[in-house]
Amino acid sequence: MNSPTSPLLRMRSITKRFPGTVALDGVDLDVDGGTIHGLLGENGAGKSTLLKILAGDYRATEGSIEIAGEPVEIDSPRAAREHGIGIVYQELSLLPNLTVAQNISLGFEPSRLGRIASGRVSELAERALDAIGVATVDPERQVAELSLAERQLVEIARVLTIQRPRVIVFDEPTTALNHHDVLRLFTIMSRLRDDGVGVIFVSHRYREVLEICDVSTVLRNGRVVGRVERGEASLGRLVELTLGQKGETVFARRWRADGGGEVVASARGLSIGSRIHGIDLELRRGEIVSLCGLLGMGQTEVARALIGDGRDIDGSITIRGVAGVPRSPRSAVRLGAGLIPEDRQAEGLFPDMSVRANISISSLRRIVLSPLVRIISWARERRLVGEVGERTGIAARALPRPVRTLSGGNQQKSLLARWLLRRCDLLICIEPTRGVDVGAKVEIYRRLEDLACGGAAVLIVSTDLPEVLGLSDRIVVLYRGTVTAELDPRVASEQELLLAMQGGVEGEISGLLEPEAVS
Repeated sequence: MNSPTSPLLRMRSITKRFPGTVALDGVDLDVDGGTIHGLLGENGAGKSTLLKILAGDYRATEGSIEIAGEPVEIDSPRAAREHGIGIVYQELSLLPNLTVAQNISLGFEPSRLGRIASGRVSELAERALDAIGVATVDPERQVAELSLAERQLVEIARVLTIQRPRVIVFDEPTTALNHHDVLRLFTIMSRLRDDGVGVIFVSHRYREVLEICDVSTVLRNGRVVGRVERGEASLGRLVELTLGQKGETVFARRWRADGGGEVVASARGLSIGSRIHGIDLELRRGEIVSLCGLLGMGQTEVARALIGDGRDIDGSITIRGVAGVPRSPRSAVRLGAGLIPEDRQAEGLFPDMSVRANISISSLRRIVLSPLVRIISWARERRLVGEVGERTGIAARALPRPVRTLSGGNQQKSLLARWLLRRCDLLICIEPTRGVDVGAKVEIYRRLEDLACGGAAVLIVSTDLPEVLGLSDRIVVLYRGTVTAELDPRVASEQELLLAMQGGVEGEISGLLEPEAVS
């Protein structure tokens, strides 16, 4: 590891005031070249504000920034790029209607005689993707057709190829990636470290922080509360610094289903296009089931098919005794299903509507004056939403605000509150804690448990393996579009789950459930 005597990046006494609040209060951050530096804290701790100051989106009220010992003024994103600052944001900046190649070269297009050389644009994109080991993404595909994980990798390729940064920030880069792609990303980060780049890794996945980071800085309430070297770091220590108290066991279930509940939803011989074949699946009351697989193995498509969101679907789906593939998410919701989607901003929330309206929108029948007088009772809405908001940890003062003003964790809790108010019998959650801090994760886990304990069936698609093992009653593994294993998380280890996701065979994995135990 190459650590010069003067940090590559030095931020001193960074303070940022907004009307009525101090977002950052005298923050110091030193990042050495040739290191991977974790930046941790709950949503609202100040991480995003600090990054926006480094990126030139905000100007600090007080404080200074040095790059390689030289004072710099970063007053715009362009100035940040000129000083060698590259940022891969959690909320991606790609343009969905352009191709992968066009996005990678945007603003830096190769030209010939004053015209964009389209052939060279494609070559540049291919080199960029090859450099980070992404050979499966076609540079000529539209970004809108890519999964979130693929978009994340394209974003990384763009920043590394176009900017060649001295300091690069990865803002929650692994939230949309499966284990295989996380390892690929860590290889990229390690290579950057070996090349002398200062890497800042922002994450709520503390096990990943422990694996990859040389040092971590923890923020709480706009201040630095700790700087922890690799040799001193532990999961408990990082959680304690983040929350300001001893961290409870984040993933431990307080109870587990006995597996004997009524079947709420099932799939028989479910096939989707040419990629997913003959899936049989049962979801029972009181049970939390996880669908796991590497990127592209079909777990998200199966979950979406159950909610009526998919094409080229064959086979049978039954929800609460009603057989037939749901024609649309609306028809599935009428049968008692709910969905927390992978991309809450694009698919789950109405960003300009209030938090209260986002929660109540699927439960209008509960808040009208009567079945005959379909006029909303605002008093009833305030009471019911207030109750479910309190259960999910959403402050009452936040309910009238536009949901876009909330942190990622509170936005996700708003979606969960929507389905708690709806009293759904089947809740499908795709990456339910993506971009959510550790405190909000615990809250979401508890509410999912409460939902299952109340008699609902919960289906989770997650790339967070400790989350899957800690939260599930049963784990269904997909490999190349078919179910290849069902695991008991009380017995299976993280390594065995990963082996099953890679297509491992029965003799290599303990914790396999017998067919009669899961039928």
